[in-house]
Amino acid sequence: MKILYANDVHFSGGSQPLFPKSIEAVPKFFELIKSVKAEIDLLIINGDLTDYGSADELEQFKQALDQTGVPYQVTLGNHDLAPEEQISSDRSLENSCFGRLFGPESVRSVIDSGELQLLFFSIIDHDPDRNIGWLKNILSSRKPALLFCHYPLVPLRTDGFGKTWGFDDMPDVRGQLLDLIKEHSGSIPAYFCGHHHINSRVKFGETEQIVTGAAGLSTCCYKQIEIKDGTITIKTELLPGITKWLADAMNPPESHDPDHPTLEAYHWGNDRERNFTIEYA
Repeated sequence: MKILYANDVHFSGGSQPLFPKSIEAVPKFFELIKSVKAEIDLLIINGDLTDYGSADELEQFKQALDQTGVPYQVTLGNHDLAPEEQISSDRSLENSCFGRLFGPESVRSVIDSGELQLLFFSIIDHDPDRNIGWLKNILSSRKPALLFCHYPLVPLRTDGFGKTWGFDDMPDVRGQLLDLIKEHSGSIPAYFCGHHHINSRVKFGETEQIVTGAAGLSTCCYKQIEIKDGTITIKTELLPGITKWLADAMNPPESHDPDHPTLEAYHWGNDRERNFTIEYA
């Protein structure tokens, strides 16, 4: 199974973009999808499809995806809920604009590759959609599974904003997810996420937390994932034709640690974090 994987596209439609780089990067991202259409089995976009989560943005983005003709799976990111929909934390995501437009499978979904399961879930604090219970039930089978959700669960770096930023969000859900994945980590080779706009690879238990930089700004990258013969091969690539790709990197003053002493190293990551193979039973 061959997958084109990305997160944090930050499509703005006709609105003023939060990240000016997206004006250049988003069209190139869709050009990439069309160019590899015949070579991939699935496109995955793991949260922050849009900037503001408005109905118009989401509809435009879905139309653009549908026009590629590529089978795809999406999950919700924090930017994909409009501000008025973020007020009530007990509202089901299935009833949000995102959930109504992309369907129940955008809130939770299973794709069986034949070798392992791909589990996709969108989540907010208090988990009104009861996705943790859904996940627990599926993981009880102990069949190897790859998990896809927008939010990292453990720090991405040993210092800087990748160690601390955002980890106070969703404290109840984050703790429950972390405990559940640790409990089943022997059958979860990898947990894919985004949100921080940098490339990172950190292990907790036997599970690899794999964070990918943003497709629509800064790192302007995506992953090629191939699942074959008990291995998951992962390669990280820059979008073709992007100039000054690091110009809008997040939090430059807090973008360094002992293993990533420069701004480029901190955001782009090292080769071990970008290109690797994971074996699974």
